[in-house]
Amino acid sequence: MIGLYIHIPFCRHKCRYCDFPSYGGVESYIPAYTEALCREISTSPREGLAVDTIYFGGGTPSLLKIPQIASILQAVTQHFAVDSHAEITLEGNPDSLGREYLKSLHELGINRLSIGVQSFQPQLLRSLGRIHSSRQAVEAVENAAWAGFDNLSADLMYGLPGQTVQMAADDLSQLLRLPLCHASVYSLILEPGTCLYHDVTAGMVSLPPDDQVEKMASVVHQVFKRYGFDHYEISSYARPGRRSRHNVKYWTYVPYLGFGVSAHSFDGHVRSAHISNIPQYIRYAGRQSVLAESVVIDVNRAQEDYCFLALRMRDGIEYDDFARRFGVPMESVFGKVVDKLVKQGLLERKEGGCRLTSLGLAYGNYVFSQFIR
Repeated sequence: MIGLYIHIPFCRHKCRYCDFPSYGGVESYIPAYTEALCREISTSPREGLAVDTIYFGGGTPSLLKIPQIASILQAVTQHFAVDSHAEITLEGNPDSLGREYLKSLHELGINRLSIGVQSFQPQLLRSLGRIHSSRQAVEAVENAAWAGFDNLSADLMYGLPGQTVQMAADDLSQLLRLPLCHASVYSLILEPGTCLYHDVTAGMVSLPPDDQVEKMASVVHQVFKRYGFDHYEISSYARPGRRSRHNVKYWTYVPYLGFGVSAHSFDGHVRSAHISNIPQYIRYAGRQSVLAESVVIDVNRAQEDYCFLALRMRDGIEYDDFARRFGVPMESVFGKVVDKLVKQGLLERKEGGCRLTSLGLAYGNYVFSQFIR
């Protein structure tokens, strides 16, 4: 079964670190955008495919009104074969997740929430340009549980301007007091073109030194392990049985289909992306193509992608699966790369495959780059 990704590009305010395709202050487009999404879904040439995950990402999907989300879900269920036990996730920010809204979401069939907490400390939230408070973050998670959600995830960040190791540990402590079964915990990445990138490169703010960020990462791993969470992907932690089924599709090379501006799709052979202009999307969706690019993945690129995506998962690369997909032994294609990385202490061999070591987790991007020929 495939996964559906539905992009909602609207935000009340663009965060200072954000490089995602999202736009602040243009909520007036939401009604027309919702209609355009429904048109695109209802005219998809992939109509009838079996679906077992649906993911509303953004942006801030929780800015949509309940009837708007309902209309999108109706279009999906009318044109795709949605599994009765499908995972249906909606991303939201704490300031847009009130009790009654959450209750209505749950009644609508949304069964998983991903809440953008990022930090509980006012000064760190301000440095990121977040507009919610620590209290709102706590209340959002607690109110979601009250509304009936038992599959709750939250995002947290570390390596933030002015953050210490103790501050990172305090954020973790606060997070783990909440009724969560999943967390995505990211080290800040400065993206060119963002406000925060400008301020750091201009010397207006400073980031923690690398050794402190490494200590923060170590604390993250240790604390989640202590609380019984499975560290199943570089940045993802879950209680047993609560992995993000949708995101796992990305990392295990399973096809997915995207709708909305800047949405990406992968059918197993071709990767494609939609246009990023909201007015153009509203005008053309469901009437003519909204593709911005489409790239056929050759065998070499497919093998590379498969390896570094699989290595994001703590299960790593399964050699039998590689051979089944590509018709050649993994060792004959990347044997020397694996040998080198094992000697460097970045990969370890396991029965039938290989995976990142603890050191490899810290140098993941370097490891992934070694599989690009």
